[in-house]
Amino acid sequence: MKKKSLKNVIPMIALIAVVIALAVVTGYALSLNSRVDGQYTEIVHPSQMQNATPILRPAVSASPSPAPTVEPISADSEPDADLADVAYPYWSDGVLFVNDTYRSPDISVTVRTVTDSKMFKKNLIYYVADVRVSDVTQIKTGCTNGNFSKPGRGPIEETAKRENALVAISGDFVPALVIRNGELYNGELYKSKTNYNDICLLLRNGEMEIVKGQSTSLSKIMEKDPWQAWQFGPALFNSKGKPLSVFPGVHITPANPRSCIGYYEPGHYCFVVVDGRQKKSRGVTLEELALLMQSLGCKQAYNLDGGASAHFYYNYDVLNEPSGGGRDIADIVYVAYEPYQESRFYFGKAGLSK
Repeated sequence: MKKKSLKNVIPMIALIAVVIALAVVTGYALSLNSRVDGQYTEIVHPSQMQNATPILRPAVSASPSPAPTVEPISADSEPDADLADVAYPYWSDGVLFVNDTYRSPDISVTVRTVTDSKMFKKNLIYYVADVRVSDVTQIKTGCTNGNFSKPGRGPIEETAKRENALVAISGDFVPALVIRNGELYNGELYKSKTNYNDICLLLRNGEMEIVKGQSTSLSKIMEKDPWQAWQFGPALFNSKGKPLSVFPGVHITPANPRSCIGYYEPGHYCFVVVDGRQKKSRGVTLEELALLMQSLGCKQAYNLDGGASAHFYYNYDVLNEPSGGGRDIADIVYVAYEPYQESRFYFGKAGLSK
């Protein structure tokens, strides 16, 4: 009698054990799935930032460029009170436009105008766009006629509007080596011994690197996997990230209007334009430009087409006052507006979308 009773109990115990095991496995799977989804959807609200690590949203799960770290640049002192609620994190789950700050899931741009008479003991006005992108391919270039093989010249406004640019500055006038938006149009290296030797490479991993035209080759450049290549220059910092004070063979050293791109880390850059040849803004020498970029916290910086070409375009308008009214240019460096749904677009009101 006891043996028969035991045979009936064992299958029941086994069935209960299987049911419990399935419940545990199912619960763990649901929990894991929730945590994975949270990595791409959660946004930490600014009010939680003091004791929380921000979660950055990548453009795609397999982005070739690391997202920049959440760390403010050293330029300004007190933040704008209107922007207190949107200072962190840098991404927004919708599209947010507050004053001179633009936030989207993949792009962060903050623009400011600086008037200074103390740094170099002369009147100076310059414009800075602090740019953060979740993928380096969002740092784009465009040319007047849309054809880098035979670029024309035209107003920056026309090119910028055609490219749907949020912020743009003058490029390098497409002089020789042309690698734009990942495509090679011209592999000729300009190797003059007296001018414009420095080639600025923006690589697909988000890094910015300066190479010498005289000591490199197209094959070596292509091995680095460049997304953009500019050959105007010169470089403003040395290989150790220190500002240069001497620029051998370069004839554009006197104070002039300037355009410049600066680099902090992969995914974090700045566009800078300095007005010049005006009483209220005298312009800067190359040495002064290097010191200015250092003051902004840059680790590398590269001079682009300046003089009357120096333009700073933002939100469908040229903000600076180009020398002599400006001149037509061949190309631009820009970041474009991101597509948005009207219900998730915020203009003139601080706060992240819910």
